[in-house]
Amino acid sequence: MTADNFKIAVFCEMMKNGYPNKVSLQLVSKAVSMAENIDNAKVMVIIIGKRMFYDPVINEISSCGADKIIIANDDVLKEFSSERYKIALTEILKREKPEVVLFGATVFGRELAPLVATALKTGLTADCTALNITKDGILEATRPTYDGKMKAVIVCKTLPQMATVRPNVFKVSYKNSQKDTKVLFDWIDTNSDKNLPKLLETLPFPKSSGNTLENAKIIFAGGKGLKNSDNFKKLYELAKLAGAEVGASRGAVDAGLAPADIQIGQTGKTVAPKLYIAFGISGMAQHLAGINSCDKIIAVNNDAEAPVFNVANVGIIGDAAEIIEKMTDKLYKRLEIENDR
Repeated sequence: MTADNFKIAVFCEMMKNGYPNKVSLQLVSKAVSMAENIDNAKVMVIIIGKRMFYDPVINEISSCGADKIIIANDDVLKEFSSERYKIALTEILKREKPEVVLFGATVFGRELAPLVATALKTGLTADCTALNITKDGILEATRPTYDGKMKAVIVCKTLPQMATVRPNVFKVSYKNSQKDTKVLFDWIDTNSDKNLPKLLETLPFPKSSGNTLENAKIIFAGGKGLKNSDNFKKLYELAKLAGAEVGASRGAVDAGLAPADIQIGQTGKTVAPKLYIAFGISGMAQHLAGINSCDKIIAVNNDAEAPVFNVANVGIIGDAAEIIEKMTDKLYKRLEIENDR
């Protein structure tokens, strides 16, 4: 499969604020890293969206090491439309003929990628947690299977090889020097299909629980070792004092101690905070798969042999619930001192 001009394409999802979704920059960085395994491989980034000033976006992507950026911009593409985006992206991919195409496994990416794969008559590996590319240009995409008990490495036999990748499994990596990135602006007629659905109204997203684990700087996560829901309430209290988000292991969720939307791990969310504190989490492989991008990990567990200690920067052997109470008391006392000043 090796060619003189091997291409890895990344679909860059644009946010409402006019900047790329973080997962898109993570994928550009990973694509640049993978391209180093193949002679003359290039990384191209495809942006589809409204007409706007793209210089800051171009600079950001260029700093990650992309060789080429294609921007298909039109006011009709201001709002995400899977059908319109499919038309634009498919046309670009047919023209550029990349060997690999990557999407973030976001709400939009999970909707768009299968439509594009169908249009291109190729395969798609969804919800990946790891990527590798061989010197022959074979994309090896890893994803959880058997309810998270195993990992499957999947190879696509058709071109382009496509995958959606979870946020935060890779880190954004900026190059020391600015890349001389080629930038092309394109216009594609997405009105050719008269049967396209029409956007009548845009409604705001419904209010969620407020949990933003994927972008959290500090996460306090509880496991089955917290034993009961009262201890989880204490964890929420501690997190609020410390400005942290609350996560949970699958064991805690299965035991009914925490809701499923805060589950972290191979079958939950992948996180990358500056600080991750695991309270009463043993650290099975499925959970560790969701925290391997954390900067600092502190583990609190009364089992000195718990696997989580193998990945922790700091380990504390003790009862997790008691340590939560002690930390909470310390923070309240600190707040009282500050308020008295």
